[in-house]
Amino acid sequence: MPIIFIAFLLIYFLLAYYVAYNGWIWLKSTLSFTYKKSYYFTMFFVSISFFIGQFLDFQLFNWIGYVWLIFFGYGLLIFPILNLIYFLNKKRGLKWFGFGIIAFYLFVFTYGSYNMWNPVVVSYDVEIQKESEMDDLKILLISDIHISETIGNRFINRLINLSNQVEPDLIFLAGDVLDNSIDPYLKHNIGETLAGLAAPLGVYAVLGNHEYYGNDIPIFIEEMNQIDVEVLIDEVFNYNDLFYIVGRKDYSDQERQDIALLTSNLEKTKPIFLIDHQPREFDEISAAGVDLMVSGHTHKGQVFPGNLITNAIYENHYGLLTKDTLHTIVSSGYGIWGPPFRIGSRSEVVEIHVKFTN
Repeated sequence: MPIIFIAFLLIYFLLAYYVAYNGWIWLKSTLSFTYKKSYYFTMFFVSISFFIGQFLDFQLFNWIGYVWLIFFGYGLLIFPILNLIYFLNKKRGLKWFGFGIIAFYLFVFTYGSYNMWNPVVVSYDVEIQKESEMDDLKILLISDIHISETIGNRFINRLINLSNQVEPDLIFLAGDVLDNSIDPYLKHNIGETLAGLAAPLGVYAVLGNHEYYGNDIPIFIEEMNQIDVEVLIDEVFNYNDLFYIVGRKDYSDQERQDIALLTSNLEKTKPIFLIDHQPREFDEISAAGVDLMVSGHTHKGQVFPGNLITNAIYENHYGLLTKDTLHTIVSSGYGIWGPPFRIGSRSEVVEIHVKFTN
């Protein structure tokens, strides 16, 4: 393990130096910048800020690190291409390449911030071919809030406003309500704000992988119960014999029950809704008689080209996919993990109009 860690650090700092070096060449050639030692010292500090922030739980370092991660990631994508063009162009145009990169990053940070902090309501229509005393049902799906020092009361208030705008019959929280720890939730009394999330037929939640990281699950469940959120942990909730809500442990939990076992004693003639944080096991879930499965986890990649990666990994990484009689809906999520930017994705809540037909 130490050898792997050392190798990781070595590769990381070599790549960070490559990105920083490109910046230095442009500054020196275009702006006659001469403070080389100061520049590299600053870039070294910036490149380790994320790790310092995570280790010391210092928000300022986290924010510097978040900006660096975006700069670093896109630098690794675009600098090799620009380097190649520069040399093929007989080392001409360096000045304009630099200004073009500045314009590119201004767009990335502005557009990415807008996509993050201006959530939208996305709607889907689903038809379930089962009899019900209800003609239809409106469900609000919320996933991946990631409550932290970044995602706090102000952004939760916007969530409550969006929920009130939708006026759902039922709310599903599809995991990762917390980020890594419940401490910010308790420290800032976020429960008082989140308590505004309500629906006539109830609010139901499951655990995401991030709820496991801080080992705060018992406290989390207690806090959710205090604001009338029912956390389903490999459990089935029968709502007045009208429909079932199945809530699973996260896929990362090796002790979670098989979906076939959870639905084995259910009346398959009644609608079955499943909340499962990670969008996996569609074949097994379809065979178990589930009608609608809601998930999050993927963030739709959050930052391009992450969406290409999640699309390659998951059968459905975002949106609505129908497989046999199973409808799967995956949200890009309301909050974020890490950098508070979204490129190629948007912060959202999902409005699901369910119609029952025979």
